Amino acid sequence: MNKKQKDMDKEINNNDYDYVNLGLPSGTLWAKMNVGASKPSDYGLYFQWGVTEGCAANQVGTGEEKKIFLNDDYKWAIKGSLSKYIKYTTNGASLELEDDAANANMGGSWHMPTPKQIQELFDNTTRKCTILDRIRGVEFTSIQDTSKSVFIPAAGYAWNGLVYYAGSTGHIWTSMLNAYNVNEGHCLYFNLEGTGLGYDLRSDGLSVRGVIG
Repeated sequence: MNKKQKDMDKEINNNDYDYVNLGLPSGTLWAKMNVGASKPSDYGLYFQWGVTEGCAANQVGTGEEKKIFLNDDYKWAIKGSLSKYIKYTTNGASLELEDDAANANMGGSWHMPTPKQIQELFDNTTRKCTILDRIRGVEFTSIQDTSKSVFIPAAGYAWNGLVYYAGSTGHIWTSMLNAYNVNEGHCLYFNLEGTGLGYDLRSDGLSVRGVIG
């Protein structure tokens, strides 16, 4: 890494986590891997929306010291209710930085993407299903510079003590709740047929990918 690159890293405060500059209009930089991953093809950890502690796939379950990923073990839920919460109680609420899993685990200027940043990614990249290190996922390649891309593995999601659809779908939390349903958070979603901006129950366990910008 040359001095110019080091100076740039210091200025944006990436805290030594690798990123890709896809040439997006906003200047947003995307982390090369999911939070908790050791390489781009790793699934990383599963997080409930607004919870900074994640779980590996082998920590998902119903036994002792396992996480089930329901409202019963969701930090912000009022137990016994599917629609009452201690915090983030309105449709379309945005995460405070203290509850942002990307910032809590990566530090620096990292944070979870907004829905707008997800849409910007879609609008300025080409996408294809591919396999990296025998792991299926989607590669987002910059339209401006085709040598730059990020790979997001199809890690599936955690719910009710199990990880579902690993190898066929991917879900990345955004920092915003669904504008029409307080029970759900917006997410980047993809399967083998396409990608989009979707939503999942906020107590589900999804992947987190950090951005700067």
